[in-house]
Amino acid sequence: MKRLYIERFYLNRADDEYPMTVRIILQMRDDVDGHLLEEAVAAAQTRYPYLCVKLGVECDADGSEHYVYHDNPLPWKVTNSRQPVCLCSEEANEHLMAFAWWNDCVALDFFHALIDGTAAYRILRTLFYEYCRRRYDNELDPAGVWVAGDIIDEAEWTDPATLQRPASIHPHQLPERPPVINLATDAVVPLADKKEVVQIRISEEQMMKRVRACGATPTSFLSLLLARAIARLHPESAPLAPTVTVAVDLRHTLGTDAAHHSQVGGLFLSFGQDIQGENFEAQVAAFRKMVKEQTYPQGRMDRVEALPTLEARYQAFAPTNQLSQQYGSCMFSYVGKARLGAAEQYVREMCTETDSAYMIVVEVSAAAGIFCISFMQRFTTDVYLDTFLDELHQQGLTYEITDRHPLQIAPIADYRGGWIKEPEATDEEAKNEYTLIDR
Repeated sequence: MKRLYIERFYLNRADDEYPMTVRIILQMRDDVDGHLLEEAVAAAQTRYPYLCVKLGVECDADGSEHYVYHDNPLPWKVTNSRQPVCLCSEEANEHLMAFAWWNDCVALDFFHALIDGTAAYRILRTLFYEYCRRRYDNELDPAGVWVAGDIIDEAEWTDPATLQRPASIHPHQLPERPPVINLATDAVVPLADKKEVVQIRISEEQMMKRVRACGATPTSFLSLLLARAIARLHPESAPLAPTVTVAVDLRHTLGTDAAHHSQVGGLFLSFGQDIQGENFEAQVAAFRKMVKEQTYPQGRMDRVEALPTLEARYQAFAPTNQLSQQYGSCMFSYVGKARLGAAEQYVREMCTETDSAYMIVVEVSAAAGIFCISFMQRFTTDVYLDTFLDELHQQGLTYEITDRHPLQIAPIADYRGGWIKEPEATDEEAKNEYTLIDR
C-alpha cells in the first residue's frame, strides 16, 4: 500500500492525553436492537473495503520509516457498552474504528488518522440505512446513501498524497493576524482537571432562519458567537484577540471528493479590534471572507515528514499541543447536515465529541431537524459557557441544555512500537477483490 497521507499530522501527534479520536453518537427513537445493529455493521463494512485496515510500518531502501495500512479481514467491533474500546488494539480487532450501543444510542468511534467527519457521515448513512431497513422497513429508500453491493468507484481509493500538489497553496496574501488570547494561560477562571461536555440543542429551522437573515453560514455564525463571547470576558485584551481555530474539509480544494482519507485543514478566524467595532452583519462578512481566503492545502508538514524515523517525527510534533494554544483560543468544527436519507426519520438527534489542547472545543452536528452543539470545556465554572449561551440568546435563539457529562472518547493503543512487518498486496491486487468503475 502507499504511504499514509495523514501520517503528516494525526499519527505523529496523537498521544495518551490527546488520542485524536472522535465519537459520534446518534440517539434513536427506539431502543437499539443489538443483533440487527451487528448485522448492519457487517453489511456496512463490505461497502468500505479500504477502511478495513490495521496500522503497520515499512522502511524504504534508505531506511526511512513510514506508516502503512495492512488489510484487516477481522470484523468491525460492536460492543454493548457506553465505554469505548481501545482502537488499534486487539480489543477493536486492531481496527482504527469501532461501534458501541446502549439503550437508544449508537456510537461510532474513530481514529482521525483513518477518516474525518465527512467520511464518518458516509459510513453512518450506510449503517443506518442497513439497520433501519432491517428494523423498520425492508423497502427503505436508499437514495443518497452508499449501500452494500454498490459498484465502488476507483476515486474512493485515491490517496491525496499520491496526486500532484497544487501549483500554489497560498492563493491569497493573508493579512497579519493579531496575537491570540490563550485560554490555557489567561482564562478568567481556573482550569479544571478534565473537560466536560455540555450538549446544547437548538431547532434547525430556528437556527437556519437566523443564519440566513444575517448572510452567514452555520460555521461563520457560531464561530463568531464564540469569538464574541471570549471578547466580552477579556475586554482589556488588546492587542490580543479571540481567535477561533476552525476545521475545514479540503476534499473539494484537493479535487478528491470521493476519497475517504482524512482530509482536514485548519484556519484561524481572528476577532480583532477592527472587527469588534463593526455591526453584527459586518462581523459575519469578515468571518466569511477569512474562511474563503484560508481554505487551501497547507505544506507546513513537509520538513517533519522528511525526518527518517517515526520517533523523530513524533518528537518533532511533541510541542504541537502547547504551540496550538498560541494560534487559537478555541476549536470549532461543523461537518454539515448528517443527511441520513430515509433512515433519518428514526433518529432523534446526533452529537459529536472529541478533544484537543484547547480549553474550549465546540463540535456541531445537525440531524433530524436539530442542531446539537457539543460544548467541551475545561473550566471550574461556566462563565465562558454562560457568555456563549447569552450570545445565542441575543440572536433570538431558544436553546435547551439536554445533557452534561465528563468527556469520554476512545483511547488508542501504542502503535509506535512492536510492529511486525507483513507482506503487502499491491493496490491493484487489493482492488481486484472488488468491482471497480473503469476510468
